[in-house]
Amino acid sequence: MAGEHKIRVLNNDFFKLRRQQERQQDRKARVKRVHRRRLIAIVLITSAIAVILGYQIINARLMAHSLNSQTQTAKEKLNNVITEQKNLKKKVKRLNEQDYLEKMIREKYYYSKEGETIYSFPNDKSDGIVDGK
Repeated sequence: MAGEHKIRVLNNDFFKLRRQQERQQDRKARVKRVHRRRLIAIVLITSAIAVILGYQIINARLMAHSLNSQTQTAKEKLNNVITEQKNLKKKVKRLNEQDYLEKMIREKYYYSKEGETIYSFPNDKSDGIVDGK
């Protein structure tokens, strides 16, 4: 019996108080672990929500920027078309003028009046459109 130890805990106020303190410490440690786990879970969930919302905000801004650039491009095209339309309307008005029409036919189709000679030069970049002011 040299290796056996028989220890008996006394059931007095000191040991009762000690057991009660150990239980309270265990309970406090358990509550602390639970609170730490909850805090970590809350932080992770909040971080995930913040990342998702941040991604959506960035994505929305990129789409808005893309739409703004497309709108700007469309406005520029519209302005070009409006300018071209105005120029074409001016040309239509000018085509109704007899002098302009004769001048344009002479330049484009090399039509000449009687006794008139037309010379064409290689460096002549006339595309057949007469610019009148």
